Amino acid sequence: MNTQNPRAEYYELLGLNKEPFSMAPDPEFFCATQTHGECLNRLEISLRLNRGLHVVIGDIGTGKTTLSRLLLERFLMYGSNYEFFLVLDPTWENSIDFLQFLKKLFRIESNTNSQVDLMNQIEHFLLDSTFNNNKRIVLIIDEGQKIRSDQIEIIRTLLNFETNNVKLIQVVIFAQPEFKELLQLHENFKDRIAFGFTVQPLGEKNTIEFIDHRLKVAGLDEDKKVFTEKAKALVYKHTKGYPRKIVVFCHHLIIDYIINGEEIINSEIVLTRMQAKEHFNV
Repeated sequence: MNTQNPRAEYYELLGLNKEPFSMAPDPEFFCATQTHGECLNRLEISLRLNRGLHVVIGDIGTGKTTLSRLLLERFLMYGSNYEFFLVLDPTWENSIDFLQFLKKLFRIESNTNSQVDLMNQIEHFLLDSTFNNNKRIVLIIDEGQKIRSDQIEIIRTLLNFETNNVKLIQVVIFAQPEFKELLQLHENFKDRIAFGFTVQPLGEKNTIEFIDHRLKVAGLDEDKKVFTEKAKALVYKHTKGYPRKIVVFCHHLIIDYIINGEEIINSEIVLTRMQAKEHFNV
């Protein structure tokens, strides 16, 4: 392999158009494995049916953030009457802070600090959006395990805003498994979950498909191989099928592959990287 051009991006040295193992949650690299594809499809259907509350739970690195971005992309393409509002870090100190955040998110102009007034203003916004602007409002909350109990009650109240035949807001929460403990403390909120899904790590077959798919999307020639089949199986063994770990580990493998001028990433290269302490067992 020619490594003489130090200014070239590493993926260009592989004949690729873009970085195959970037950490960015790029929907283009989404591999519709059984668990992720099912989650996305069912979630989309539930939203289109206006079901209300949706909760997706998964460990760190299972692909929840990518699913949220894919969901947004689908509705941007095919659901012009939907308006999405995204919360990335739900760390409010109390209910008023949460409501003030929503007020700004929904672009409501007001100076009040009264919880009752804020709720009324948000309800008015939702009514206006639904009936005057023909918009279905969807609130997506990432890192949902950070939500406090008092804010769970606010969300429950928001979900009460409805007419006889339409909910004024739908909520999608992506959270780590500890969110289940909070749900146990709020049975009246838990009972409202219309769609619940637990995202599992990938199996060995899906891990191999995941690696191959990302390389293909990045522009790898069909006749070229970067990994041996045994190497990909070892990647699964090391990462246990967690997409984020697969991405990070494969990135390091490709860097090793380029720096050392290897012809292909084989099992020996993977085993060497698995033993490398400087990368914190990633």
